[in-house]
Amino acid sequence: MSAGDLVRRAREDAGLSRSALAAKAGVPTSTVSRIEAGSSDPTVTMLSRLIAASGRHLSLTLDAVQDRPQRIAIEILTEAYTPDEELRKVNWARLRGFLDHLTEHRELTADAIESPPHRTGDPAFDALLAGIAEKLADDAGIPRPRWTRSVPPSPTPWEAPGTPARVARARAQAPTQLAARNIWLAAHDLWRNAA
Repeated sequence: MSAGDLVRRAREDAGLSRSALAAKAGVPTSTVSRIEAGSSDPTVTMLSRLIAASGRHLSLTLDAVQDRPQRIAIEILTEAYTPDEELRKVNWARLRGFLDHLTEHRELTADAIESPPHRTGDPAFDALLAGIAEKLADDAGIPRPRWTRSVPPSPTPWEAPGTPARVARARAQAPTQLAARNIWLAAHDLWRNAA
């Protein structure tokens, strides 16, 4: 909110005209008009004076800029899955974004994978999330989350579509944590920095 918006809001909440606010603050009406129009940028002293004339108090705080990365959690990935009777639909961009963020901020990994995601009803997708959590833990050198133990492998193989040669390459390049869960997707299909 701009200084002009603050003055206008305080003035209108107090039921004052511009000239009435100016008279109470001891300034010309043109000063109030210019500030509200955004053609004049008031000092903090002037802004405080106008706000006080409306019966309010201007409060300013000084906060340190936080350069902390945003906390994320694996449970948000259940939103990357859309159940469909005929076809499994996955928002791969969302899933890769999650993995990219944790690649850049490994210090967030333990918190990100600690809580289990909601089960989607698709055993393959649930197995994929558990395998991802295990790979993230292994890559970060931290214990695997306990919840992954209760997620069984996919009952049917999940393979990337394509020619037999592409499927064979994906199988050869699947992370062991995913392969153990019958998920045969190449690491580079999920982790952009994977070789």
